[in-house]
Amino acid sequence: MPYRFRIALHRCQGSYFASALDLPGCVSRGASEVEAVENARTAIRAYLLVARLISEERAMVQLEISA
Repeated sequence: MPYRFRIALHRCQGSYFASALDLPGCVSRGASEVEAVENARTAIRAYLLVARLISEERAMVQLEISA
């Protein structure tokens, strides 16, 4: 059975943004609400893949940087 994720839709400056509420930093954008939701599916899949890959390997180097 596929996982289900809640997303929040936001409209800002003529674009739509979808953020996955349970996945910090997982955000997508679209020209319409539908496009933002479809892009969110892709972003969630990528997020989960990267999270799985990171959990399987140790970090080579850990750094602290400012942004």
